[in-house]
Formats: sequence, structure tokens, C-alpha cells
Amino acid sequence: MPEVRREAWRKVARALGMVGLAAGFAWLAACRSTPPLTAQEAEGKHLYTVRCAHCHEENDLALKKVPPDLHNIFKRGRLPSGAATTGAQVESVVLAGRGMMPAFTGRFTQEQMAALLAYLHTGLR
Repeated sequence: MPEVRREAWRKVARALGMVGLAAGFAWLAACRSTPPLTAQEAEGKHLYTVRCAHCHEENDLALKKVPPDLHNIFKRGRLPSGAATTGAQVESVVLAGRGMMPAFTGRFTQEQMAALLAYLHTGLR
């Protein structure tokens, strides 16, 4: 560790005391931890992995046009098409397809679609 950083940590340790420093590290760890996926979100993650990730993550199908990144899609507020990012709009694109994306009508039950949307709402953790 560079000497400047080491000295900075020593100052923090002296200022907080070792108990305060340990509490500070515990607090930092708690801030960075994310809650575990619910059963529905875990099912959505599985569906995403087996039905979506081939194009939207790995592009292992060697597509010439790379499909959009779906990480944090609901936080962005807009789909690549410019449409508002709502559950209904995302479901419509998945089921009907759009551009190079094929339609997935009949490939998802309502429960599976709800699980996929729940997982997409996590930002793809």
C-alpha cells in the first residue's frame, strides 16, 4: 500500500478508534450489499439467462447489430426505440419483437413474463 494511503488510514484509525473503524467498515459493507433476489426475481434471472442473454449479454450468435444493453433499463426511463420504459411496453417488445429482435409470443407464460420483468427491474443483478 502506498505510504500516503497508509498514513491516511492511520489518521482515520486514530480519529475513530479501532471500534469506530470496525463499525465504519461494517457500515460500508452494509451499504454495498444488495438484498437477495426474491423467488420471482430468481426465476426471471434464469429466464433471462437462457432466453435473452445470448443476444443482450454475450452476443454469441455473432449478430451484426449488437442488441441493446438491458442493465438498468427501467432506470433509464426510455427504451432504445424512444418509448417510455414501462412494464407493459417492455412486455410488448418481448412478445411482438422489434427490429431484429424476434417475437417471443407463446414462449412465456404470464407468470414467466412477470418474473422476467421483476428481474429486469433489479437492474440485472
